[in-house]
Amino acid sequence: MTIRLAGVLADARKLWRGERELLLAIGGVFFVLPMLGIVLLLASAGFADVAPEKLREAVMAFYAANLAPILLANVAIDFGTFAVLNLYLQGGGRTLGEVLLLALRRFLPFLAIDVIAALLFSIGSSLFLLPGLFAFGRTWLAGPAYAAAPERGVLDAFRQGWQRSAGFGWVVLLAAAGLVFVAALLLMLLSTALTAIVVALVADGRAHAAVSYVLTALIGGLAWTVLALLRVAAYRGSEPRQGM
Repeated sequence: MTIRLAGVLADARKLWRGERELLLAIGGVFFVLPMLGIVLLLASAGFADVAPEKLREAVMAFYAANLAPILLANVAIDFGTFAVLNLYLQGGGRTLGEVLLLALRRFLPFLAIDVIAALLFSIGSSLFLLPGLFAFGRTWLAGPAYAAAPERGVLDAFRQGWQRSAGFGWVVLLAAAGLVFVAALLLMLLSTALTAIVVALVADGRAHAAVSYVLTALIGGLAWTVLALLRVAAYRGSEPRQGM
Protein backbone atom coordinates (compact mmCIF):
# COMPACT_ATOMS: atom_id res chain seq x y z
CA MET A 1 0.00 0.00 0.00
CA THR A 2 1.28 3.48 -0.89
CA ILE A 3 1.86 5.79 2.06
CA ARG A 4 0.58 9.30 1.33
CA LEU A 5 2.24 12.16 3.18
CA ALA A 6 -1.00 14.14 3.46
CA GLY A 7 -2.76 11.15 4.99
CA VAL A 8 0.06 10.63 7.49
CA LEU A 9 -0.11 14.26 8.61
CA ALA A 10 -3.91 14.15 8.91
CA ASP A 11 -3.81 10.94 10.96
CA ALA A 12 -1.08 12.39 13.20
CA ARG A 13 -3.41 15.29 14.05
CA LYS A 14 -6.16 12.82 15.01
CA LEU A 15 -3.75 10.84 17.15
CA TRP A 16 -2.70 14.03 18.95
CA ARG A 17 -6.29 14.97 19.77
CA GLY A 18 -7.14 11.46 20.95
CA GLU A 19 -4.41 10.97 23.60
CA ARG A 20 -3.04 14.48 24.12
CA GLU A 21 -2.82 14.32 27.93
CA LEU A 22 -0.90 11.03 28.07
CA LEU A 23 1.26 12.07 25.14
CA LEU A 24 2.28 15.31 26.84
CA ALA A 25 3.08 13.44 30.06
CA ILE A 26 5.33 10.97 28.22
CA GLY A 27 6.98 13.73 26.19
CA GLY A 28 7.57 15.91 29.24
CA VAL A 29 9.35 13.20 31.22
CA PHE A 30 11.16 11.23 28.52
CA PHE A 31 11.85 13.89 25.88
CA VAL A 32 12.03 17.31 27.55
CA LEU A 33 13.96 16.35 30.71
CA PRO A 34 16.71 14.34 28.93
CA MET A 35 17.07 17.08 26.33
CA LEU A 36 17.37 19.66 29.09
CA GLY A 37 20.19 17.60 30.57
CA ILE A 38 21.98 17.48 27.21
CA VAL A 39 21.48 21.25 26.74
CA LEU A 40 23.00 21.92 30.16
CA LEU A 41 25.97 19.68 29.35
CA LEU A 42 26.52 21.48 26.05
CA ALA A 43 26.22 24.87 27.74
CA SER A 44 28.98 23.92 30.18
CA ALA A 45 31.28 22.60 27.44
CA GLY A 46 32.52 26.04 26.37
CA PHE A 47 32.45 25.34 22.62
CA ALA A 48 32.00 29.06 21.89
CA ASP A 49 35.57 29.72 23.09
CA VAL A 50 37.15 26.93 21.02
CA ALA A 51 39.02 27.80 17.84
CA PRO A 52 37.35 26.39 14.67
CA GLU A 53 40.33 24.17 13.83
CA LYS A 54 40.16 22.57 17.28
CA LEU A 55 36.38 22.17 17.42
CA ARG A 56 36.39 18.53 16.31
CA GLU A 57 38.85 17.58 19.03
CA ALA A 58 36.80 19.48 21.60
CA VAL A 59 33.61 17.68 20.55
CA MET A 60 35.30 14.27 20.76
CA ALA A 61 36.69 15.13 24.20
CA PHE A 62 33.23 16.30 25.29
CA TYR A 63 31.63 13.01 24.27
CA ALA A 64 34.36 10.98 25.93
CA ALA A 65 33.99 12.90 29.19
CA ASN A 66 30.18 12.77 29.20
CA LEU A 67 29.51 9.40 27.55
CA ALA A 68 27.47 7.94 30.42
CA PRO A 69 24.96 10.83 30.82
CA ILE A 70 24.61 11.19 27.04
CA LEU A 71 23.85 7.47 26.69
CA LEU A 72 21.35 7.62 29.56
CA ALA A 73 19.61 10.60 27.96
CA ASN A 74 19.38 8.78 24.61
CA VAL A 75 18.05 5.62 26.26
CA ALA A 76 15.39 7.71 28.04
CA ILE A 77 14.38 9.31 24.73
CA ASP A 78 14.21 5.89 23.06
CA PHE A 79 12.05 4.60 25.91
CA GLY A 80 9.72 7.59 25.51
CA THR A 81 9.45 6.89 21.79
CA PHE A 82 8.60 3.25 22.47
CA ALA A 83 6.03 4.31 25.07
CA VAL A 84 4.34 6.54 22.49
CA LEU A 85 4.29 3.67 19.98
CA ASN A 86 2.74 1.36 22.59
CA LEU A 87 0.20 4.02 23.56
CA TYR A 88 -1.29 3.97 20.07
CA LEU A 89 -0.46 0.55 18.67
CA GLN A 90 -1.43 -1.66 21.62
CA GLY A 91 -5.03 -0.50 21.87
CA GLY A 92 -6.56 2.48 23.65
CA GLY A 93 -7.93 2.88 27.13
CA ARG A 94 -4.71 2.23 29.06
CA THR A 95 -3.49 4.44 31.87
CA LEU A 96 -0.06 6.08 31.80
CA GLY A 97 1.28 3.52 34.28
CA GLU A 98 0.03 0.61 32.16
CA VAL A 99 1.63 2.07 29.02
CA LEU A 100 4.99 2.58 30.75
CA LEU A 101 4.97 -0.91 32.28
CA LEU A 102 4.14 -2.42 28.90
CA ALA A 103 6.98 -0.49 27.27
CA LEU A 104 9.44 -1.46 30.02
CA ARG A 105 8.77 -5.19 29.62
CA ARG A 106 9.54 -5.07 25.89
CA PHE A 107 12.10 -2.28 25.71
CA LEU A 108 15.40 -4.11 25.14
CA PRO A 109 14.44 -5.58 21.73
CA PHE A 110 13.13 -2.16 20.65
CA LEU A 111 16.43 -0.58 21.74
CA ALA A 112 18.29 -3.17 19.65
CA ILE A 113 16.11 -2.26 16.64
CA ASP A 114 16.84 1.43 17.13
CA VAL A 115 20.61 0.87 17.46
CA ILE A 116 20.75 -1.33 14.35
CA ALA A 117 18.70 1.18 12.34
CA ALA A 118 20.96 4.03 13.49
CA LEU A 119 24.07 2.06 12.49
CA LEU A 120 22.64 1.34 9.04
CA PHE A 121 21.81 5.03 8.59
CA SER A 122 25.29 6.05 9.76
CA ILE A 123 27.04 3.58 7.45
CA GLY A 124 24.87 4.61 4.50
CA SER A 125 25.42 8.30 5.14
CA SER A 126 29.18 7.83 5.39
CA LEU A 127 29.15 6.38 1.88
CA PHE A 128 26.75 8.91 0.36
CA LEU A 129 23.62 10.77 1.48
CA LEU A 130 21.11 8.75 -0.55
CA PRO A 131 22.10 5.32 0.87
CA GLY A 132 21.69 6.78 4.34
CA LEU A 133 18.24 8.11 3.48
CA PHE A 134 17.33 4.78 1.92
CA ALA A 135 18.37 2.92 5.08
CA PHE A 136 16.42 5.42 7.19
CA GLY A 137 13.28 5.06 5.08
CA ARG A 138 13.31 1.26 4.94
CA THR A 139 13.92 0.79 8.70
CA TRP A 140 11.80 3.67 10.07
CA LEU A 141 8.72 1.47 10.49
CA ALA A 142 10.53 -1.46 12.12
CA GLY A 143 10.06 0.07 15.59
CA PRO A 144 6.31 0.57 15.18
CA ALA A 145 6.04 -2.94 13.70
CA TYR A 146 7.65 -4.40 16.83
CA ALA A 147 5.44 -2.28 19.11
CA ALA A 148 2.33 -3.49 17.29
CA ALA A 149 3.31 -7.19 17.36
CA PRO A 150 6.21 -7.81 19.79
CA GLU A 151 5.53 -11.55 19.87
CA ARG A 152 6.84 -11.79 16.29
CA GLY A 153 10.33 -10.70 17.31
CA VAL A 154 12.99 -8.31 16.05
CA LEU A 155 13.70 -9.96 12.69
CA ASP A 156 10.04 -9.94 11.73
CA ALA A 157 9.82 -6.28 12.78
CA PHE A 158 12.59 -5.41 10.30
CA ARG A 159 10.87 -7.51 7.64
CA GLN A 160 7.56 -5.77 8.27
CA GLY A 161 9.26 -2.37 8.28
CA TRP A 162 10.96 -3.14 4.97
CA GLN A 163 7.75 -4.36 3.33
CA ARG A 164 5.56 -1.55 4.63
CA SER A 165 8.04 1.18 3.69
CA ALA A 166 8.06 -0.02 0.08
CA GLY A 167 5.15 2.37 -0.46
CA PHE A 168 7.16 5.41 0.61
CA GLY A 169 8.73 6.16 -2.75
CA TRP A 170 11.69 8.49 -3.12
CA VAL A 171 9.52 11.60 -3.49
CA VAL A 172 7.68 10.99 -0.21
CA LEU A 173 10.89 9.96 1.57
CA LEU A 174 12.78 13.07 0.47
CA ALA A 175 9.75 15.23 1.29
CA ALA A 176 9.63 13.74 4.80
CA ALA A 177 13.37 14.30 5.25
CA GLY A 178 12.95 17.85 3.99
CA LEU A 179 10.13 18.49 6.44
CA VAL A 180 12.31 17.25 9.30
CA PHE A 181 15.21 19.49 8.30
CA VAL A 182 12.99 22.52 7.70
CA ALA A 183 11.19 21.92 11.00
CA ALA A 184 14.55 21.68 12.80
CA LEU A 185 15.65 24.98 11.23
CA LEU A 186 12.39 26.68 12.19
CA LEU A 187 12.68 25.36 15.73
CA MET A 188 16.21 26.73 15.98
CA LEU A 189 15.01 30.13 14.73
CA LEU A 190 12.09 30.04 17.16
CA SER A 191 14.38 29.17 20.05
CA THR A 192 16.75 32.00 19.09
CA ALA A 193 13.88 34.48 18.85
CA LEU A 194 12.39 33.45 22.18
CA THR A 195 15.81 33.65 23.80
CA ALA A 196 16.26 37.18 22.44
CA ILE A 197 12.89 38.15 23.92
CA VAL A 198 13.88 36.70 27.28
CA VAL A 199 17.19 38.59 27.18
CA ALA A 200 15.29 41.83 26.52
CA LEU A 201 12.82 41.24 29.36
CA VAL A 202 15.08 39.72 32.02
CA ALA A 203 18.00 41.73 33.35
CA ASP A 204 19.70 38.88 35.23
CA GLY A 205 22.01 37.03 32.83
CA ARG A 206 21.76 33.75 34.75
CA ALA A 207 17.97 33.93 34.70
CA HIS A 208 17.64 34.46 30.96
CA ALA A 209 20.23 31.72 30.33
CA ALA A 210 18.18 29.29 32.43
CA VAL A 211 14.97 30.25 30.63
CA SER A 212 16.63 29.85 27.23
CA TYR A 213 17.82 26.33 28.19
CA VAL A 214 14.30 25.34 29.24
CA LEU A 215 12.80 26.79 26.05
CA THR A 216 15.28 24.86 23.91
CA ALA A 217 14.44 21.60 25.72
CA LEU A 218 10.69 22.24 25.41
CA ILE A 219 10.94 22.91 21.69
CA GLY A 220 13.13 19.83 21.17
CA GLY A 221 10.76 17.69 23.23
CA LEU A 222 7.78 18.86 21.18
CA ALA A 223 9.62 18.11 17.94
CA TRP A 224 10.48 14.57 19.12
CA THR A 225 6.87 14.01 20.17
CA VAL A 226 5.69 15.01 16.71
CA LEU A 227 8.20 12.64 15.08
CA ALA A 228 6.95 9.75 17.24
CA LEU A 229 3.39 10.56 16.20
CA LEU A 230 4.42 10.59 12.53
CA ARG A 231 5.94 7.13 12.92
CA VAL A 232 2.67 5.80 14.32
CA ALA A 233 0.65 7.50 11.59
CA ALA A 234 2.97 6.20 8.85
CA TYR A 235 2.72 2.66 10.21
CA ARG A 236 -1.07 2.89 10.37
CA GLY A 237 -1.09 4.29 6.84
CA SER A 238 0.88 1.28 5.63
CA GLU A 239 -1.80 -1.20 6.76
CA PRO A 240 -3.08 -3.17 3.76
CA ARG A 241 -6.65 -2.29 2.87
CA GLN A 242 -9.34 -4.95 3.05
CA GLY A 243 -9.78 -6.72 -0.26
CA MET A 244 -6.29 -5.87 -1.52
